[in-house]
Amino acid sequence: MRSKELLRQAIKDLEIGCYDKAVSAAYFAVRRAAEDLLMRLGEHIPRRDDKLANAIENKGLVEVADILRMLYSYRKDADYGEGVTGEIAVRCVRDAERALNTLLRIVEGI
Repeated sequence: MRSKELLRQAIKDLEIGCYDKAVSAAYFAVRRAAEDLLMRLGEHIPRRDDKLANAIENKGLVEVADILRMLYSYRKDADYGEGVTGEIAVRCVRDAERALNTLLRIVEGI
């Protein structure tokens, strides 16, 4: 799955100190898995990030939705702002892995 590859890229970027790239890849890994879940359920896939998080939350996945929102916020800092620290990048990749595991368990069970 593409989401797993994006998470692998995030981990590699983290290991070599590319913190901004790691956060961006972590965000897109979770976003892709969230979109895959909604697609499997036959649901509309919102284009806006906040609407996607709301759709995931409406499926009862509150923690995943919160992680998606947090990742989006840090991705904006990484891609358009001053960048992120190593500490933030580690947290983002760790939380993305947790959210991705939850989403993939559900998708694979459908």
